[in-house]
Amino acid sequence: MMKKIFIIVLLILLCSCRKQEKAVSYDIDAINRPDDCSEEFSFDLHSYGYMIVDLSDFDVIYSRNEGKRIYPASLTKVLTMDTVLHLADDLDDTSYVTYEQVEDLIYEDASLAYIQRDYPYSLRDLLYALVLPSGADAALALENYFSERGIDLVEQMNILAQSLGCTDSHFVNSTGLHDDDHYTTIDDLYLIVMDTLKDEEGRKILTTINHTMEDGLMISTGIRYVRNDSTDVLGGKTGYTPEAGQNLIVLYRYESRPYLLVTAGAMGSNPRKQYWHFEDALKIFELVY
Repeated sequence: MMKKIFIIVLLILLCSCRKQEKAVSYDIDAINRPDDCSEEFSFDLHSYGYMIVDLSDFDVIYSRNEGKRIYPASLTKVLTMDTVLHLADDLDDTSYVTYEQVEDLIYEDASLAYIQRDYPYSLRDLLYALVLPSGADAALALENYFSERGIDLVEQMNILAQSLGCTDSHFVNSTGLHDDDHYTTIDDLYLIVMDTLKDEEGRKILTTINHTMEDGLMISTGIRYVRNDSTDVLGGKTGYTPEAGQNLIVLYRYESRPYLLVTAGAMGSNPRKQYWHFEDALKIFELVY
């Protein structure tokens, strides 16, 4: 147990490389859930559930409703990326999204990276477009790549989640668009994030704020809105649907110790303009640190 924790800490803090495993069986070492000795915040948040993990010793410092089902919205895309990193042999391979697929996404009011249609982007750039601006168009381009090779990416996402020990998760798409049968828990999201951080490329993407695509398109992450003076915010992921509310993953450091914050279910009257999840993160940083 302690040996596994020590290895994971080194992977995160020292940025050592992990050999990517490609087999769809995902025969990987188990990732332990953190030790839960947590308490709830003494102040109110908009979010339904939250969890802060000290990644130095894997203690849950604060948590609420971390084991309850939530709709992940675009936090799904962290698992999408992690699955691609396990499956892809070469991130320089290319794929594209079609005009028709983008039109369908616009109709569904999905978040887009606004990548060019029918343009051959590398899988690496598609992962940046998937995570930073939360591009559903990039997600479908990645699906197309594996579909052409006879692999169902969403099916593999579920297989990977199960192999990581996610006990109450089910995914029906790679984008996070709402479906009543598309759900997870904050506990399970922790396992997904930790597995992604074990991969050098995944760690780099999750801790990138701005990126320029190979065609010159400049993209950035909403995590920039929670950067502050009290903590060193490294990166993370945002997510929103009307049914899910506003969700957030933030990776940060405080006094050289690495932390993971996950919040879910922040509801507001006008969530497109009122960023309740960002307010919650900033409130936590102000009052806890």
